[in-house]
Amino acid sequence: MATRVFALIIGIDKYKSGNIWDHEACVDDAQSMRRWLTQDLHVPREHICLLTDAQATKRAIEDKFMEHLVNNPVIEKGDAIFIYFAGHGGSLPSPRGWYTDGMKSVEVLCPYDHDCKAPEGRVAGISDRSFHAMLRDLADVKGDNITVILDCCFSPAEARERRNVRYTPTAKATPDDLYSGLWRSALAHSTSADLYRGFARRDSDTHILFAAARPGECAHAGKGGGHFTHALLSVKDSEPLHALPSTELLELIEEHMEGHKPALVGRNKERLLFNGIPFQTDPRFVTVDMHDYDSVRIDAGAIHGIVEGTEFSLHPHNYTGSLNPTLTSYLATEVHPTWCLARTKSQSKPRAFQGWARVTKWNNRVPFRVHLRRSLFGMFRRCRLRRALPLQTSSSNSSINQSKTGVNIVRVRNAAHADVSVTLRKREMVVERHDAMVAANCRRIIHLPSSDSGADLRTVESAARFHLHLHRKNPERPMLGLVTMELYRLDPATWTRVSGNLLVDGRAQIVDDDKHAVYSVVLHNYSDHDLWPYLVSMDSAGYSISMVYHPDPANPTPPLRKHSHMVIGSGALDSEALSFCLGDDVNAGAGFLKLFVSSVFTPMSFIEQGAAVPPTSHAAKEKTAARSEDELWDTVVACVNVVRKDAI
Repeated sequence: MATRVFALIIGIDKYKSGNIWDHEACVDDAQSMRRWLTQDLHVPREHICLLTDAQATKRAIEDKFMEHLVNNPVIEKGDAIFIYFAGHGGSLPSPRGWYTDGMKSVEVLCPYDHDCKAPEGRVAGISDRSFHAMLRDLADVKGDNITVILDCCFSPAEARERRNVRYTPTAKATPDDLYSGLWRSALAHSTSADLYRGFARRDSDTHILFAAARPGECAHAGKGGGHFTHALLSVKDSEPLHALPSTELLELIEEHMEGHKPALVGRNKERLLFNGIPFQTDPRFVTVDMHDYDSVRIDAGAIHGIVEGTEFSLHPHNYTGSLNPTLTSYLATEVHPTWCLARTKSQSKPRAFQGWARVTKWNNRVPFRVHLRRSLFGMFRRCRLRRALPLQTSSSNSSINQSKTGVNIVRVRNAAHADVSVTLRKREMVVERHDAMVAANCRRIIHLPSSDSGADLRTVESAARFHLHLHRKNPERPMLGLVTMELYRLDPATWTRVSGNLLVDGRAQIVDDDKHAVYSVVLHNYSDHDLWPYLVSMDSAGYSISMVYHPDPANPTPPLRKHSHMVIGSGALDSEALSFCLGDDVNAGAGFLKLFVSSVFTPMSFIEQGAAVPPTSHAAKEKTAARSEDELWDTVVACVNVVRKDAI
């Protein structure tokens, strides 16, 4: 299933021709669009091509359209494609016989070198006919999930408004230049002119198009940017985009445009923006239901690391990239194996609520202890990190100072009392691990990229959460000896075992021999309970946590039945094999496989730090609504050491 966004963003303030008025905010608008994609919608920067000013020639725009979009092998059919243009629009007399309905002009997008000489002739812009042909070529290859925003117009304004309107007259280019500059596939349809008339005059099946102005009207701008772009950014900060069809989005944008009238065309204009692709469910959120008049029931409990005093923020939905304000905060007051009851922090009476919650403060009883070593290069960063981490003033854990990072972290003066010692150097953080379990099984010293105080704090926080989940266990140990884990190497061609059980006393030694080896995990359940298993991979080299196996909540029966076993890595669609490999610059590494088991289903994906697992479906919410009073949980941990063959 296609789930990604790719963008070509163009903003032009300065034009090559001296006859064209320059703008003040088109480049800023383009950069604002890129920030929206990267910061709010989490689009990777490599998925975005930004062309500004002299970069945005006609040839460059067309080349990047082919290279970054049409011929990009990374883009799958159905991925969301976004094309944004902020600059001048224009119009030219139409070539003879181009239109059959009496139209005399052709709408064009004006690139940086519009109306200037080029090796192939004078540049007459990108015509509506060329643009529609380009999008047809793109849709044929990548699908029709294409969204276009044109913050420009194709009609002239009064002379006194000229500087504030994104339109320019064309002084020198001729209809012949327009014809010679046509997109290649448009030439084949030169007799079917009516199919390509105007940018915003017909409902195309290849894309939807937002235009800053309706046909015959002007697109206005000021120092703060184009009115349309500014309105769009205002709406995304005030409305949940994941629930808005594009038609409703346009209505809200128009309300912010002070009387100006934008347009929306396309046969798919009832779709959500980008067909909803960026607005994925966020696994960090869990469901919430009203329990009684002063408390709520949250689907997170002891198995997830919840304790009394854990703080949650409550939200109306669980979608990424869409406005999702914190409605209120609750504290866990009664913790069960897979759920908890929580009460509001405020004195006001809580309203009836059914929504989503996210952990904001874990309130872990044993704090993560950090020792900061002195460093010449990191002196200022060290001072900022010192201020962010409270100093432990007592050896007792009964009065823990809470950091602002969501996990209880304290700073200690002596490395002998610390879980990690941190040395800040130029562009990196050197971490020495003192925690017995990690130090005995993994590299004691690791180097992590970090170049500013924000990254320093995020790294420490990731390490703290890693330790929180690694060391969490049920003190009653109800499944001790009754649930076990085995690890086998497989032949990648036949998926048959080629080794015995590699886990010996909870540890496995694996050789990275560059043969693309794969592995399977076999879980044995010797108990009298049917269990739901969750297998997590914990990479100590970067403090990442990722889900290897998460059961399907729609499955009516627990996968790990009593007195039976199951295989993770069988080759089935929902049971992919594991792999363990080293980076190019290391000869050894280690991590942990941690198995959580529960007698009832519970979403576990929000403990991840790294790649997301498939989002929890609505069926999960229904399944977690009912709980038995005798539910139980436990964990099994194994360490996997990987060494390069040449280093043995």
